[in-house]
Amino acid sequence: MAGQASSFVYFGSDEGAAGSAAAAKYAELTSAGGDEGWGNEVLDGVAATVDEAVAAVDSCISSLQMMSMFGGPKTIWLKGANFLSDSPSGARSEAVQAALERLVDCLQHLPEATYFVLSATEVDKRRAFFKKLSSVAEMHESQRIDISKPGWETEVSALTLSLAAPLGLKFDNAALALFVQRVNENSRQIVNELNKLDVYLGPERRVITEQDVELMVAVSRHGIIFEISRAIERRDSRAAVRLVNAQLEQGEQAVSIMRAAIVPTVRNRYCARLMLDSFPLNMANSRAFDASLQKLPPEARKLLPRKKDGSLSSFPFYQAAGAVSNLSLAKAREHLLACAQADRRLVSSQANARDVLHKLIILLTS
Repeated sequence: MAGQASSFVYFGSDEGAAGSAAAAKYAELTSAGGDEGWGNEVLDGVAATVDEAVAAVDSCISSLQMMSMFGGPKTIWLKGANFLSDSPSGARSEAVQAALERLVDCLQHLPEATYFVLSATEVDKRRAFFKKLSSVAEMHESQRIDISKPGWETEVSALTLSLAAPLGLKFDNAALALFVQRVNENSRQIVNELNKLDVYLGPERRVITEQDVELMVAVSRHGIIFEISRAIERRDSRAAVRLVNAQLEQGEQAVSIMRAAIVPTVRNRYCARLMLDSFPLNMANSRAFDASLQKLPPEARKLLPRKKDGSLSSFPFYQAAGAVSNLSLAKAREHLLACAQADRRLVSSQANARDVLHKLIILLTS
């Protein structure tokens, strides 16, 4: 290990990726020590109070400074530390800041063949300890994919495929699209869902289908919106009603469900039918479809759905375009008007919200 860094820090909003990278580094360091690494230790970094955070840091310092009983290299992993962020029980506390300063001073004078690994959630980069830590340790930051930005589906798809490859798993196109919409952007959840699929498929089958994802992959909070939309597009009223009921029972407001899941779906269907009737759109795959959207005249592009940042929301529009083969433009317009009426009833009358949504879903899926 000569010439290499002796301290390694893994942190970021993607806790799964940070934790996995830290675990891999710990395994690498401990295996390099052969059978002599009796001093290797994993310390719990989860603290609920300032006192617990300070105690965790002081325990870590003691472990780092203690001589290995049988000699040889030693690695200490402070795992899942949650007190480096800007919180009352974390880096906002002067006592925690002082403890972290002591840890950094310790890392500057580690005994020979002693290695330190830290995995943490968010870290307050404004604090002095972070700057000092960056000067003595190898820093690795793992950030979650921002699903509010354009192109997040492509990023989550790439991450999913990279995590599936070591398991020998592959996706068909429909399965990957559904998986991306169902899971959270956190890599830990993606790994958990892939492990479930791995066990479910068994060694004889390695290609994941859309049916496999529907059966095995849990739906995240973001994914619920997609699932309601998908149920309406499939004209599956039972599934749509079941999903809406589940959201209402969890305290979600009916008007929020309407505007997040139902209205965008119906608007996309109307625009998709209009565009398909008016222009030659390539439906071979999502990329070809997106490329054909870019060639539309400016007046037509103004009708396309947009994200919050103003960019085209092409993926859900592609899904809608694939679901309107048996939907006429007149019927699509009727559905759009029905949504407007239902939305008005939800916000300006005493009508039962569940009934309003149920009746609308039946109309949209009939």
